[in-house]
Amino acid sequence: MKQTLTDHPTATIYQYKHVKRILIRNELLVSYLLSALIVVAFQYLYYDMYGLFSTLIGFVALQVLHFLIMWLTFITVHQAADRKWKWTIIPPWTGFIPANDISFSVFRRVHNQMFWLGIIVIGVIQPWLPTSISISLFVWHIWLLAPRLLINLRLRKLSKKKHTGILRIQNKEVNLFQP
Repeated sequence: MKQTLTDHPTATIYQYKHVKRILIRNELLVSYLLSALIVVAFQYLYYDMYGLFSTLIGFVALQVLHFLIMWLTFITVHQAADRKWKWTIIPPWTGFIPANDISFSVFRRVHNQMFWLGIIVIGVIQPWLPTSISISLFVWHIWLLAPRLLINLRLRKLSKKKHTGILRIQNKEVNLFQP
């Protein structure tokens, strides 16, 4: 019987031991996608076609904003720039995610900075934007980063050595390996 490294509870990668697996259940994916659909429906019902246009503009603008924040973060976090990141549309990892295994501390740092800098940028430009676009920017920002922030919260207690370890993100699960 053939097993993969993550199938075994005490699997190791070199000197790293598998510590935690977080499975992404289908119910969670459905509710995640339904929340986006509810926001789109709200925008359409309240703002008509301009609301749909705003959701599209907000989604695209947030992808550009997240890219710029990641690029700025990579200037200060050299380990993050050494890793490849990819853009994906597969839920719940819509947006930019690491293409390979990544240091948990780098993952936390990049996504925490992306979250807070995104909130700040949206807050600063909000007075000059129409309400529907402001709502779209804020909601898409939270929606896109929610899975990553939940991973950060769930793994925070397990990484006692200053967030050491390697994080492996796959479509339906996230695994943490620690020395």
